[in-house]
Amino acid sequence: MKVGVSSWAFRWAVGSPDAPSTRPLDAVGLLEKAAGLGAEVVQVCDNVPIDLLDQEQLGRLSSRAEMLGVELELGVRGASTERLRGEIESARRLRVRLLRVVLGEHGGKPPSLEEHLDVVRALLPDLRRSGVTLAIENHFVLTPQELARLVETIDDPLVGICLDPLNSISRLVGPRETVRLLAPRAVSIHAKDAVVRRQQTGFYVAGCPLGEGLVDIVGMLEEVRRAGRSPNLLVEAWMDPRQDEAATLAAEESMVRDGIAYLKGLAGTAAPAHGRKR
Repeated sequence: MKVGVSSWAFRWAVGSPDAPSTRPLDAVGLLEKAAGLGAEVVQVCDNVPIDLLDQEQLGRLSSRAEMLGVELELGVRGASTERLRGEIESARRLRVRLLRVVLGEHGGKPPSLEEHLDVVRALLPDLRRSGVTLAIENHFVLTPQELARLVETIDDPLVGICLDPLNSISRLVGPRETVRLLAPRAVSIHAKDAVVRRQQTGFYVAGCPLGEGLVDIVGMLEEVRRAGRSPNLLVEAWMDPRQDEAATLAAEESMVRDGIAYLKGLAGTAAPAHGRKR
């Protein structure tokens, strides 16, 4: 079990359509920043498009990760067998052993559970040839119940779950139930925390530093360990922007640094940050 970051922990530093950056980090810059904050593993996800890199650039990325002593993982989004085959091949070339995937595309009608099953089954030979584990994240299309059923139906050690305790609130499934359903198959963890505030006639879920919100992160790790799992722990965050870009980037970096320290404390490799829940 190593501690590190998903590239979505740097939503504002990397940049995206809903989180613009004037000087966005590229993949190598992400590795260097994460390593400087104590990360042992970096999952380069879909906000850093690896598929746009040529062979020389992929080679530089792999070499830089090796020089920094950082384990590299990849993360993509898609429901196409051919697209995911290409990403598995990129993982093989980078000597990456875990590929996190969000099933489904932006826009249009999302594929059914049966269609997802067909896609994942078709990928099994590619996963075996490459030695890559597919970590399917609970996101906004499949419920945790559906995702658990998908992985249990596939029943292959190279197909597991990237467990995010908060994503499934979009399907009205809370963190505790999400963890209970998905911990037994977790091969990767996106650790994030949040608080809930009343806002007019509804509620607003706001990201916060790990250990300061409603997610029982300690309990999540206990559930995973009881299942005999030892996945890497990756800091993620939902963080609203501050008053300007400089303040936003400083707050984001601080949240990542503290999150890595907190998770290392829970993993037994460092003292937890002062005042955090144990």
